[in-house]
Amino acid sequence: MIIKNSTIHILNATAWIVAKACPLMMVIRAYPLPYCDSNTILQCFCDHISITKLACTDRAPYSFPAFVTAMVVLLGPLVFIIFSYCSIIVAVVQIASPQGRLKTLSTCSGQLIIIALYYLPRCFIYLASNVGIRFSTDLHIVIIMLYSLLPP
Repeated sequence: MIIKNSTIHILNATAWIVAKACPLMMVIRAYPLPYCDSNTILQCFCDHISITKLACTDRAPYSFPAFVTAMVVLLGPLVFIIFSYCSIIVAVVQIASPQGRLKTLSTCSGQLIIIALYYLPRCFIYLASNVGIRFSTDLHIVIIMLYSLLPP
């Protein structure tokens, strides 16, 4: 009774609007920056960090809010995932048979590896950009490809 087509359409529209609102705000904030440097983005795709690096002005007022937004969007689901897996581990510990524990943990370990391959490189890229860690463009692209292509 609760799940009707109208409810599904509202939830779907809400998910799309929320998913597009944060990147749109980052584009709107980066648009007025003065760009006098090269217009070549050395990246696989156009992201906020790559665009604001091309600006001729101090990008700290623009990069810090983008960093905070990225961390909230990235770490919010991660906290939920960690809570879920902690609940699973507590339930697994209560399983009486060692074979049942091993089977459950072996199922979860693959999922945890995929989650780590997505979240750890992504957090590293955002943190490195805001802390001031510099590394080669090729390594930067490899790390981005690691979290963009490998988990899917």
